Amino acid sequence: MGAFDKTEYAIGRYKYAWEAYDELVEEAIWQHGHDGYNGTITTSNGFKMITEHPRYGTKKFWKFVDDTMDGTKWYEWNCIEFKGATLKKAKEESGYKGKRNIKAFFFWGLAASWNNSGKTQSRIYH
Repeated sequence: MGAFDKTEYAIGRYKYAWEAYDELVEEAIWQHGHDGYNGTITTSNGFKMITEHPRYGTKKFWKFVDDTMDGTKWYEWNCIEFKGATLKKAKEESGYKGKRNIKAFFFWGLAASWNNSGKTQSRIYH
């Protein structure tokens, strides 16, 4: 048993971050089941919003992500909401260019797993 760094990204017509989180959890359960060590976001205990952080995608941001990984397997993940140019780029890359009321969220934390296979990232489009 162990845990590894995991990131998740969701974009869609979400009003709140918890809607994106719930959808990511539902998708992970559908793909990996209810196992408490399935290595997905389902092993977290919710999330906390991070409002002050370096610009997404920069070296400083990825260092920030590494530095803010919580050491407890079944604890809250972190979440940021994309805004401004980052949201615009995410919308373009995801086929939402020109669409209104689109939000994007990036989640990261530790995922409990039976094997420690390293860092992974996944996306979901709503």
